[in-house]
Amino acid sequence: MVDYKKMYLTLFNATEDAVNALENVRQALIEAQQKCEELYVSAPEQDEEQESGRLAAPAAT
Repeated sequence: MVDYKKMYLTLFNATEDAVNALENVRQALIEAQQKCEELYVSAPEQDEEQESGRLAAPAAT
């Protein structure tokens, strides 16, 4: 006889484990994003040209 209860519980438990793992990943990504935002906000201001890696053009004389 097929043990449907055991099959159901096996699948249910695996699903719960996967949902919990995904929630942990989601939380880790949120924390990383928040840390990056804090680093950006607390960094000294730079010219946009420096941030993009381009050199500033010399001033016209």
